[in-house]
Amino acid sequence: MKKLLILSPAFPKDESESHVIPFLQHVFLEFRAQYPEIELTVVAIHKPISKPYSFNGINVIPLNGNDVKYPGKLLFLTKAFSKIRRLHKKNNYDGILNLWYHELSFLTSWIHPKTFTWMLGQDVLKNNLTLRMFRPRPNKIMALSDYNNEMLFRNSRIKAHKVIPMAINESLFPELNTEIREIDVFGAGWLTPLKNYRLFVEVILELKKTFPYIKAEIAGTGPEETALKKFIHDNNLEDNVKFPGLLSHQQTLEKMNHSKVFLHPSTFEGGSTVYFESLFSGCQLVGTLPMMDKPIENFHCVRHKEDIVARMAALLQNPKPPKRITYYKMYEVCREIYDLYY
Repeated sequence: MKKLLILSPAFPKDESESHVIPFLQHVFLEFRAQYPEIELTVVAIHKPISKPYSFNGINVIPLNGNDVKYPGKLLFLTKAFSKIRRLHKKNNYDGILNLWYHELSFLTSWIHPKTFTWMLGQDVLKNNLTLRMFRPRPNKIMALSDYNNEMLFRNSRIKAHKVIPMAINESLFPELNTEIREIDVFGAGWLTPLKNYRLFVEVILELKKTFPYIKAEIAGTGPEETALKKFIHDNNLEDNVKFPGLLSHQQTLEKMNHSKVFLHPSTFEGGSTVYFESLFSGCQLVGTLPMMDKPIENFHCVRHKEDIVARMAALLQNPKPPKRITYYKMYEVCREIYDLYY
């Protein structure tokens, strides 16, 4: 049997953790269905804290790193490297795929010549110490988007040899809602400074001047939640902005299906899943980052607050009929990964 080893910082422990890297869950479940002759093993570096288990036929081996910091991380990496080397010696994997570029991405290249890294987010930035200390070979890395690859080049003077973009599992989506969409503006993600939801609520405050009954929701949780709720209270937006909390992946898709505009104000993304989910859900997408390498219908890349307010006002005043938009198919992503090794 063919065998692949995948290294990821985290992986869902069971079906209840649909919010844990949902894009990668769907990629590897689709990969397993598309290539049943290949046995997949995931080494979960930090989370969950667990014994080995099976996730829908995928072998998962947690290393229980629990986001250990230096200097303790040195001992953890030594043990992790030894564990991965023993796994390869026992199973003779056809290759290793690292998700994000981290210390083990560099170390595992010593274990197997067919070791590749899929750079998926902030790992392309200057603050990635591993990227600064151990420059990867371009033919051994893939970027998630053209924007992601451009940021990698800007920060390291390296460009990945190919882009393997984001895709979604279209079978998970509810039937397209072409009737009333009661949520005017929806957002979803971790409430952190990077995701920049302060800009989201500031935009709603401006839009309220034209649309006094505007209805917005932000799904998610995180360290910025208290400050965001204080802003809502201080500016009398309690009737306009709701926080439904951390939703399951399916619940998030349902919210998108009842939303007119999806606003994603993040200051950085490797390739945001919610971009593609919201477009497929029939939303008008307003985002502050380009991501795509070509124009795509119903996507509005707007960077400054005043321009975001103006564009969203126009979209709300003259709503277009909901329409599914697909950028890239999941089977194409799986084929790109397959072609790296076989």
